[in-house]
Amino acid sequence: MVFRVPSYYKNFRCIADKCPDNCCRGWEIDIDEDTLDYYKDLKGPMAEKIRTSISEDGSFVLNEEGWCPLLNEKGLCEVCLTLGEDSLSEVCTEYPRFTTEYPKTREKVLCLSCGEVGRIVFSDTEQIGFDEQILSEDYDEYEWEDGDDELAEKLESVRSHAIGLLQDRSRPIAERIAVYLNYCCQMQKELFETVPKEEEPEKISLYEAFLQRLSQYEELESIGDAWSGMEEELKAFYHEENYEKTHRAFMEAQMENEYQYEHLMVYYTFRYFMRAFYDNNLLEKAQFAVASFLMVRDMDVMVWMKNGQKFDLQDRIETTKVYAKEVEHSEENIEMLGESFLFEDVFSVKGLLAQIM
Repeated sequence: MVFRVPSYYKNFRCIADKCPDNCCRGWEIDIDEDTLDYYKDLKGPMAEKIRTSISEDGSFVLNEEGWCPLLNEKGLCEVCLTLGEDSLSEVCTEYPRFTTEYPKTREKVLCLSCGEVGRIVFSDTEQIGFDEQILSEDYDEYEWEDGDDELAEKLESVRSHAIGLLQDRSRPIAERIAVYLNYCCQMQKELFETVPKEEEPEKISLYEAFLQRLSQYEELESIGDAWSGMEEELKAFYHEENYEKTHRAFMEAQMENEYQYEHLMVYYTFRYFMRAFYDNNLLEKAQFAVASFLMVRDMDVMVWMKNGQKFDLQDRIETTKVYAKEVEHSEENIEMLGESFLFEDVFSVKGLLAQIM
């Protein structure tokens, strides 16, 4: 089996109490069944404290401040410190790593909801590469059907070419993203013989398109206060007269940092593209990447303007982190966006192309 990761994967180490954020607060912390059984049978001074912290549905009950109740005064996990890393739930040991599997392949990616991951990804101006190795373990968890290997190989090839388009630095990033989206649309037709929505969307201003996009995001399950606050800030900051003007000024001022949007698009493409193996919808993965770029850019421009037209690495880390926490940590939210991509003109291929600028 092939094990594949982005080239920066090996550089990640949790910085624990040195982290300005904490991954054990603000969202539900699920406990897998094996770890739950382990906690039920656990003996010793930590046993009862752990069990009283678990809800009926098998997750940790957060305290009034939204923190895991098993953190000490430094924000470190008492379970890990007392019983060792092997005693943690799978979600605790894996985060910020996420796994995708398909025939003969396992891939892992580091999520941008972790600020340290963002620092590693966006500090490097070089193109993102990918490392792989052959694992000796048998891969028989699933019974794959005839033709699955061929489909997986085709999708890998399409993804590789799509990433190549995004990393073509002879073109400005907006042009690269447009070419990428058109290519994925064409491959959707060729591989799966499905025709995406091709009607010309109603001509609206970029500001109106922003409002329509944002209205769909407002329908999502709220994961934390940071995103809700960001939505309100965006609505209050933008208006018809300043939206396009500020975006064009920002893109011109940030030309030397276009590699950051390149990295962002490559991240979304690597993380989500191979889900098309299961649902035959690679175009949706490209729409997700482009819509995410547009929403992150909206946040970036606002922050840039509020900072006196300054935007540094920490700003880049924060905006992508806020977005990732809201969207990427909820399969329900990803599915709801998928529905919007099918039916809302603002997310159609032509609708998105008109907004890339």
